[in-house]
Amino acid sequence: MYLLTMQVFAVHLSEELDRQKFDRMFHQLSLEKQSKVRRMLKYDDAVRSLVGELLVKYAIGTMTKLPRHKIRFGMNAYGKPHLDGTDSVYFNASHAGDWVVCAIDSDAVGIDVEKIHSIDMQIARQYFSASEYEQLMTLPSSHRLAYFFDIWTLKESLIKADGRGLSLSLDSFSINKQGSDIQLIAGDEITKYHFKQYEIDPAYKLSLCAISGHFPVKVIQIDVDLLET
Repeated sequence: MYLLTMQVFAVHLSEELDRQKFDRMFHQLSLEKQSKVRRMLKYDDAVRSLVGELLVKYAIGTMTKLPRHKIRFGMNAYGKPHLDGTDSVYFNASHAGDWVVCAIDSDAVGIDVEKIHSIDMQIARQYFSASEYEQLMTLPSSHRLAYFFDIWTLKESLIKADGRGLSLSLDSFSINKQGSDIQLIAGDEITKYHFKQYEIDPAYKLSLCAISGHFPVKVIQIDVDLLET
């Protein structure tokens, strides 16, 4: 059994990964993961998926001292990966644009990063709860986009921590955010999670959801070269 302190790791892909480095890192993946990466049509998507997998292994190895070659993954009934051989290591990864992030803890945790970009606010009407959409639309139009991605990443982080995937709909719970105060409004079937957001890049939103409320003060940013071992 591992007693972990929650940590968040991040890699900033500041430049395109060269093919030789990609190939060396690719061979660290399981055959199943290699197959998934090969099927990706865009090189950038393949890079993010590759780095995400190796960042998870880096985080697990750093926190548990398990040799990286001994780290094996299984999946729950909903397709969420877990570390084989223990029920005391929980992790989750996310990637968008230039960022790949991973959270690890000894209890359920979910993380989501998104690049802020223009959207049709009808997406919020479709996927947010009525109270979330109402709160969004009361804001000045200049503030709505950033707030949309606040709520979107917070909701996604909960879905990922919960582990039931899309069987838990985004509008089945509400998140009320006032500054750094984030409250979850949900029925009894949803665990009472805690939330924290981190500022890693002004063009992105990063949200973390966990059963534990003992969040790290900051994100640990590492160089992609550390994953190539």
